[in-house]
Amino acid sequence: MPMRLRLSRDERRRRLLVAAQEVFGENGYRKTEVEEIVRRAGVTKPMLYRHFPGGKAEVYMEVLDEHLSRMLQKLWEAMESTDVPLEALRRGIEAYLRFAEENPEAFHLLAETSPELDAGIVDRLREVRTSIARGLADSIGAVMEEAGLDREGAPIYAHVLLGGVESVGSWWLENRTLDRAAVVTHLLAFLWRGFEGLPQRGRLRLELARLSDLAAARGPLRAIDLLRQDLARAGEQRA
Repeated sequence: MPMRLRLSRDERRRRLLVAAQEVFGENGYRKTEVEEIVRRAGVTKPMLYRHFPGGKAEVYMEVLDEHLSRMLQKLWEAMESTDVPLEALRRGIEAYLRFAEENPEAFHLLAETSPELDAGIVDRLREVRTSIARGLADSIGAVMEEAGLDREGAPIYAHVLLGGVESVGSWWLENRTLDRAAVVTHLLAFLWRGFEGLPQRGRLRLELARLSDLAAARGPLRAIDLLRQDLARAGEQRA
């Protein structure tokens, strides 16, 4: 008989986390059974509880935190790679959707909304969404100021954008009718449309009617150029 290879503690833990990521990503939190996780990991049920005494909730939190750390790192790196607020928004949205595309199982975990989630998990997800929304609000506020608008509504736009990107991301992963660049462009155009009709300082008048050009723009960089032209024209009028 061939000798059975004895796994190290770290290797058993790694296998459990890899298996848990797969099962949670496929079934969601509520429908996931511990038995399926240990079966895929090739370990026993008591072994799972030896590593994770809190059972399914603790495993989920561990997997979730790993994905959250990677996603946040990519998001902030993208948004901090430019000093131009509008471009920072574009890069942030693009990074978020790229993460979803490259890590669909992880994305589904981050978007989990099951009422059966442990309170600690709900709090962690809320904490991360609040952090992301705060970062988005800073960039949106800067864009609004460049356009001569009061930035007090930036947090509202940030939460609308975050919820919209999460929803669009879920739809897009299952319906690839548009490429990622086009999705980013449409999301930015939607956000920009929302500024129409807001109180504006001085004599500023944004030419938001030109946003119809965004849908026909050749790629996201062209769309960004159009938005920048609006901002530049607004600045000239203000001067």
